[in-house]
Amino acid sequence: MGFIKDSKANAIGSEAAKAFEAGRYFFTPRLNYPATMHGMTGDIADWGLMIQAVESSGWQLTDWSVGMDAKGRPEAYPVFRRRA
Repeated sequence: MGFIKDSKANAIGSEAAKAFEAGRYFFTPRLNYPATMHGMTGDIADWGLMIQAVESSGWQLTDWSVGMDAKGRPEAYPVFRRRA
């Protein structure tokens, strides 16, 4: 994992762990499209690593939506639910 990808995954994983420990039932982060993605097809590794970090904190991805930011770049809006 590269430094930036590692940093993103660690940051969201830490945020997810805090939300889980606080007893929240849902975790709803916003995932930005990586600036280094030049092609429009293929794996968006940053997002996969961030999802993995969140799920390893006790959450399960239940819903997913993608929209555009103000500059037209994709952003993901995942909804994670606390695992039973």
